Amino acid sequence: MNILLIPISFITLLVAYRIFQRLRFKLPPGPRPWPIVGNLYDIKPVRFRCFAEWAQAYGPIISVWFGSTLNVIVSNTELAKEVLKENDQQLADRHRSRSAAKFSRDGKDLIWADYGPHYVKVRKVCTLELFTPKRLEALRPIREDEVSAMVESIFNDCTNPGKL
Repeated sequence: MNILLIPISFITLLVAYRIFQRLRFKLPPGPRPWPIVGNLYDIKPVRFRCFAEWAQAYGPIISVWFGSTLNVIVSNTELAKEVLKENDQQLADRHRSRSAAKFSRDGKDLIWADYGPHYVKVRKVCTLELFTPKRLEALRPIREDEVSAMVESIFNDCTNPGKL
């Protein structure tokens, strides 16, 4: 009797979990994810072609799971404009994973900040002070030196493989 109880309870939990997930999320269509790995094994080496094939099969908005992380891919320019420009405030809050929290200063930086007064202020400072053509031109020599140093470092690592 106990031997039958274990598989039946496992199947019941699995079915209940699937029903819960479908009722909880109203997601766009997409390829069926595998447990734990999501759609990672379904992605072909040339990703943009794979996404284009999925867009043909499932429509212009696709749900794709990379591991346990949900990603929504928009493959239509009009829809992308609507998502990124017209509905940006509804989508501006970003989920911060534990690994992302290492790079964030409690959500006070630009990349990981939630949409709000602080985000608007930081973005305004970046737009008006840091990313102006005058400022970018003033910092051009530093960028060029850094790129040259990086290319030289890569070249040295490639020509001296025993050094690694």
